[in-house]
Amino acid sequence: MQLLFIGAGNMGGAIIDGLQDSKNQIFISANKKEKIEPLKNKYPNAIVEYSESVNIEGKVVILAVKPQVYKTIKTNGKAKAIISVMAGVKLDSLREQFSADFFIRAMPNVAASHKASATAFTGDIDFQKEAKEILENIGQAIWVDSEKELNIATALAGSGPAYMMLVAEALADGAVRMGLKRATAQKLTQGLFEGSAKILKDANPSAVKDSVMSPAGTTAYGYEALEEAKVRSGFIKAVEKAFKRAEELS
Repeated sequence: MQLLFIGAGNMGGAIIDGLQDSKNQIFISANKKEKIEPLKNKYPNAIVEYSESVNIEGKVVILAVKPQVYKTIKTNGKAKAIISVMAGVKLDSLREQFSADFFIRAMPNVAASHKASATAFTGDIDFQKEAKEILENIGQAIWVDSEKELNIATALAGSGPAYMMLVAEALADGAVRMGLKRATAQKLTQGLFEGSAKILKDANPSAVKDSVMSPAGTTAYGYEALEEAKVRSGFIKAVEKAFKRAEELS
């Protein structure tokens, strides 16, 4: 496929990085002439071009610009597909702005830079397979059936890394408070998250919790403290509020 990137910042750049060894032909549209050489140096296998009107004819366009500027983009031709990773911009708005056979919305998260994003995507189902292949270059790609579900997924997987960092920070702080060296606490927390992620691929969270929690043991006492602090309720409300905000932005 011919993949044209409009926007090569953090998210667009992460996807380009993931595609460097693929057989796809990569084009990057530079919005300023002075950006051409830096982009060529960073992505030597890509064709970097500048034009006041971007030629999208027959290409799969990955739209990775800030939502407030996408309406200023001038294009000519008809794209094979538009894949937008912009937050809050609905499919109907994309259809009004661009000409393409298919339209897809995707919501990666910051782990894309480590090729470990959990990316939800939706749109025209006839382009689902091709979009999935592209998005899997930055991690998992999970199809959802509607834009409402995409907003829920945004509240979970898009905002989720911030919640997980809060948990990681708090656990490490707890260990330091009890007397463990900070560096040791950080390493143990990293290992904890890496191991838990692998376990979660094959097991239900409640089953894992039950297997760790022995009668009157350390985990049971620690778990009681979390329930008293209403941690579970807090996370549920965090997803709910983030979803409502995603709906407002849309």
